[in-house]
Amino acid sequence: MKSELLAIMAEFLEVDPEELQDYKTLEDLNIDSLDFVEIMFEVEEKYDAPVIFEMQKKRTQIQNLGEVLRLTEELILKHRDQTAASASPDARTGSAAPADADG
Repeated sequence: MKSELLAIMAEFLEVDPEELQDYKTLEDLNIDSLDFVEIMFEVEEKYDAPVIFEMQKKRTQIQNLGEVLRLTEELILKHRDQTAASASPDARTGSAAPADADG
């Protein structure tokens, strides 16, 4: 997932993905607050996961690109887990799945 997130950022910034090192700050990469929201919007579109609001809340705490990637990935995975759990009939009823009669 990290390489996909880097690809989104690289395309937005019009740079080679290899230029996006974890230790670089958003300021090093010339990512202002509007750019940040636009990048997160692209991430939301690709992964169908609401990340903009949470990432904006954490924006002032983020020190570098590595943290952006880690936090974004955590939010995407958390959303996937929640979506899977709410979509599962077993999760809603609390019952076990019936055994497959065909084996």
